[in-house]
Amino acid sequence: MKFGKKQIWSIFAVLVFGVAVCLAGLHTGRTEDAVNMENAGATKDAADAQDPSERAADAVGNDSEPGGAKVDFEQLKAQNPDIYAWISVPGTGIDYPVLQKSDAKDPYDNYYLNHQVDLSEGFPGVIYSQPVNRRDFMDAVTVLYGHNLKNGGMFSDLHDFADKDFFERNSQVIIYTPEKTFTYEIFAAIDFSDDLLPYEYDFTKNAEVQKHLEDVRKCEGNFRAETELPEEPKILVLSTCYAGRDERRLLVEAVLTEEVLIAEVPEELPSAKVQEKGLEIAKLAE
Repeated sequence: MKFGKKQIWSIFAVLVFGVAVCLAGLHTGRTEDAVNMENAGATKDAADAQDPSERAADAVGNDSEPGGAKVDFEQLKAQNPDIYAWISVPGTGIDYPVLQKSDAKDPYDNYYLNHQVDLSEGFPGVIYSQPVNRRDFMDAVTVLYGHNLKNGGMFSDLHDFADKDFFERNSQVIIYTPEKTFTYEIFAAIDFSDDLLPYEYDFTKNAEVQKHLEDVRKCEGNFRAETELPEEPKILVLSTCYAGRDERRLLVEAVLTEEVLIAEVPEELPSAKVQEKGLEIAKLAE
């Protein structure tokens, strides 16, 4: 069968169009795959990056009651000298070192928002404070930050406090430092704006602390009415994000109720050894 020039050109045009459609579909598929891989990669990175923080769990005992573990800060500081405290929230999986960039020039430095204990870059970061806060927890308000992760870990469990029953059953935050152990009582778990608290409030002034507390009381959330706040309280704020709500933060606020010198800690506390909980979380990377 013979084809005229017009027929040949028509067939050629159809073939070109078909190839173009296939290539477009292939490109679209690759684009979608790239997006999906980016999301999966972020999740995987978050899980993988937990390893450095979880290795720090080797410095904490695991066979004691909540709040009874002894922290080996020499071992921790050998891993990273920016580790200056350890946070434990009984009733949750929150049991991590606390870091602050020691050589930061910016008082609102967020280096550890996306760096690990071993200084590698990426999610999930660590639990950290900004240099605007001192490391001795003697500021009127100390703010600690941590990510809310899909796979759990870091400050994800803070969202449990949005449940009223959980909030009523769990009330403590414990901070360990080389010198002291601090016990806090949680008095609020609230939906707050994404304002940078130490920037929005001058917490060196008690009037500003009281203003913040007034703003807290206006928020939606759970409150422990029986908790008494002294006239000049020492407040610990744990801050994390919501999934899909970039303009809001979940704040768990607690007041210092007890501080104990390390020398006064009972001798029967266990020596440091591997914390099984930390190893279980690290397995998310596998």
